[in-house]
Amino acid sequence: MQTRTLAGYEHVYELECAGSRAFIAIHAALRGRAFGGVRIRAYASDEHALTDALALAEAMTRKVVLAGIDGGGAKSVLRLPPPHRRAAAIHQLGRFIDSLGGRYQCGGDYGFTAADEAVLRAATRHVACGDLAEATARSVELAIFAAADPRVVALQGLGAVGRPLARRLLARGVRVIAADPTWPEDLVPGDTLQRVDPAAIYGVDCDVFAPCAHGGVLDASTIPRLRAALVCGAANNPFAAADDVDRLNARGVAYIPDVIANAGATIVGASNALDEEAHIDRRFAAIPALIHDLLDRSRSERRSTHWIAHELADQRIAALRRPA
Repeated sequence: MQTRTLAGYEHVYELECAGSRAFIAIHAALRGRAFGGVRIRAYASDEHALTDALALAEAMTRKVVLAGIDGGGAKSVLRLPPPHRRAAAIHQLGRFIDSLGGRYQCGGDYGFTAADEAVLRAATRHVACGDLAEATARSVELAIFAAADPRVVALQGLGAVGRPLARRLLARGVRVIAADPTWPEDLVPGDTLQRVDPAAIYGVDCDVFAPCAHGGVLDASTIPRLRAALVCGAANNPFAAADDVDRLNARGVAYIPDVIANAGATIVGASNALDEEAHIDRRFAAIPALIHDLLDRSRSERRSTHWIAHELADQRIAALRRPA
């Protein structure tokens, strides 16, 4: 295990896990605790994995405080191990998380399966409880309907969160146009569920574009193709670069920040970890009011909700850094 010292982060660890590399970034353990998932992905290099861990951990801190939770954010990323070493790598990562003594409470994230969770739980007790994917689908649904009354949603990704989100939207009479390289067998295309090629999803004529796979999908090439009035999805850090935030805003497309829209897993996982289950419904219920406020400020200030949410989160972070 190696420790990296990086400005703005409390701890950044580099860990060898059964031949694969993992990075654990604790951005801020506010009130002595940080929350964040474990992501497993085939990164091109260690530096790509580290960069993702840092960006995700920082976003997690904002997500936690905007959800009204007294805590901060962290993230683990594991470079995809070979199948025969996957369980051993996750177990080693879990043992390290356990050694932190609860300072970091983890959970599942992109690329993480039910089998992975079972291995992780055998290695550490500091794992979030509850159906986190369904919780995220719930918060995205709330966010979409707080900002719009959609008839058509273009859904990018039908994985752990995209699949239950599609069902929720269909149950509300929304037509869903979806794309995923691996289409789930339990979703049958029909009159209200249309399948398109993943490369075509950006140009779909829709009310809402919902990115629900990996991040970095909104960039100089994809933003001009969007035919939606609103972007709101489950993907973390959907912008490829900071300039893309203003590029989307300049097109007049409203945006619900990912740190609010996909906060469902954080709300459920952190509330359970803190024995605050009684606050879960109240924290979900606060999402629409926060979104209305951000959209009103965005219109009056003529700038993206992304930056306004960052400012609001940073104010709350500063308040939590003060002695209790």
